Amino acid sequence: MVLAQWRQEAALRGLQDPVPIPVRWRATPSGRFGDHLDLTGGPVEGNAADLGSFADAFLRLRQRRLVVLGGAGSGKTSLAVLLVIELLHRMREGHPVPVLLSLASWRPRAEHLATWLERQLLLEYPHLSVETVRDLIQDRRVLPVLDGLDELSTAEQPVALRALNSALAAGGPLVLTCRTGDYAKAIRSAAVLRSAAVVRAEPLAAEAVSAYLLKSATPLHQDRWRPLTDALARDPSSPVATALSVPLLLWLCRAVYEHAGPDRFPSELTDSGEFPTAEAVERHLLRALVLSVYAGGPQPPPPPGRTVSRGWSIPNGDRGPEQVSRWFGYLAQHLGQRRKPDLAWWELGTVMRPLPRMIVVGVTAGSGVGLLVWLTDCLLYLFGFLSGFPQEPTSRLTEGLLVGLANGFITGVPAALVFALIHGRAIRRSGLAPVRVRIRIRGRAGQPEVRSVPEILARARTGLLAGLAVGGGSGVLTGVFNTLILGEFAWFMAGLVGAVVTGLPFALAGGLAGGLMAWLEAPVDVEAAPDPCGLLNLNRKTVLLQWLMIGPVFGLVAVVGFRFTFELLNGIVRDGSLVWSGTSLVGGLRLGLLTAVGAGLGAVLSMTAWGQWVVLARIWLPLTRRLPWRVMTFLEDAHRKRGVLRQAGAFYQFRHTRLQDHFARPPE
Repeated sequence: MVLAQWRQEAALRGLQDPVPIPVRWRATPSGRFGDHLDLTGGPVEGNAADLGSFADAFLRLRQRRLVVLGGAGSGKTSLAVLLVIELLHRMREGHPVPVLLSLASWRPRAEHLATWLERQLLLEYPHLSVETVRDLIQDRRVLPVLDGLDELSTAEQPVALRALNSALAAGGPLVLTCRTGDYAKAIRSAAVLRSAAVVRAEPLAAEAVSAYLLKSATPLHQDRWRPLTDALARDPSSPVATALSVPLLLWLCRAVYEHAGPDRFPSELTDSGEFPTAEAVERHLLRALVLSVYAGGPQPPPPPGRTVSRGWSIPNGDRGPEQVSRWFGYLAQHLGQRRKPDLAWWELGTVMRPLPRMIVVGVTAGSGVGLLVWLTDCLLYLFGFLSGFPQEPTSRLTEGLLVGLANGFITGVPAALVFALIHGRAIRRSGLAPVRVRIRIRGRAGQPEVRSVPEILARARTGLLAGLAVGGGSGVLTGVFNTLILGEFAWFMAGLVGAVVTGLPFALAGGLAGGLMAWLEAPVDVEAAPDPCGLLNLNRKTVLLQWLMIGPVFGLVAVVGFRFTFELLNGIVRDGSLVWSGTSLVGGLRLGLLTAVGAGLGAVLSMTAWGQWVVLARIWLPLTRRLPWRVMTFLEDAHRKRGVLRQAGAFYQFRHTRLQDHFARPPE
């Protein structure tokens, strides 16, 4: 089953179609990246095109531990996949099973290697029981092939190395891949992987490039490639030879021209006028990346016993690759404007100027509140809870639709204005970042830091002003609306009194809810987060928990405060009697429900990182065609299946800096 899995993966990546790219892997000096030679058991060298010899050398190592280093696009993951397949072919009963796992989801500060391995194996192979997986790990029947130490955050990489050495102190095999620069930085503050041999990718020689291209082509089509291979032989230092010394670009070259039209030949890459530098060749090949890695067609079924992940497929039609390129272009330009390589889900859309962002968030929040009021009133009128006299269901529904529309407008407009201002205040102060809910118990050790008293008071003040504006604004708009409909100025005065009746309790409820929300929050250490999806799920649960905890408090305080204020001001207008539906049982329940849910919805969308993500990344950017509707699925697919993005802790990054630069350029 595991062999079938990785054969399929190799086929999807084109690693053996028809032969592997002949990347040469050289042993590195033990004094720089490796351990003592007598501890490793000897150097390992070999060629990706001859995995048999490479596997032989690996199996001769004392502990069967190997570190695979190389630059971006050098073929580290490809070697790991091919090595797993070769070792599976050689397996005998009792031998450890090689399993390739991405390190991106490991949190070495919080999770032991064995615990993480158990969790990953259960996710990959759900037909296995927990007891079976634990036995396999404890009996060293699993050979972990861990891909991408560099996909952990910079702060986590040395921690991970120390955790690996600690977990392997009693022995056990391991294969680890990492970018050379990241490994060099990590071992400055942590030991190298002990008892492990180290290999490093060499650039492809022009002779090896030519041999690969000719062998990959059928005899009938070799003549198509000969002008290029002859040019490589004549000048091994030419721009095209330099570019194709990178395995990724060599693979792209073959993928582009193998399916090119009859009027395009790979020999065009030798034109020094059109491609005077290796960078020019690289840009030309990178333009075809989307067409190559997002090829259409049905996907093969998963191997037996493996879960089927909710994938993302390229849009139908000829414009599918164009849309994908546009989406990557937006992401690259977003990173360029923020002047950093880390793509954070909570920052998508934040390069907009503050005023447009405030308008988008305010309109979305106000529309949500207005729609909630409209739907609630429609249902209450339909079932006769708010209708003043018996009517047919159709008449009650019509009345509910009209009254609900008016009430939704009256409530939604001030809500939109207020939540737009709240969002503007939030992004001016410090921006919105993921948080978690932690209730601090006095004297209990290990509790995370909570917000400072000034921060809590500032949030309470914001909630107080917001509640006053929404409640007061709704009362004023109600008075204006009734005056225009009924033509009596007394209704406007009633609206002013209503603004006081609703504004004061809303202000009290808003201040209490804002302070409580701030007190319950604890900042998340983004650098230590395991992965973007995990952080997104954590923040979504945090926000929903805040809503469930604070919404009822807001609604209860608003209803009680309204009742108290109503009784206090009763008799000022309308011949000594204030009349409003909120004084009845149904009206009170309606007020409590709408304030709890509506105020919570607006606060979530305007004051939290997850709400900002929903408004900007899930609604606004897809509506403006800058990102797909399923944004996170698209990003995960680009990372795990397509290889366009890589993961670094809680962030995504373009797998190659020049790839980001390429997508950031305006389309030609």
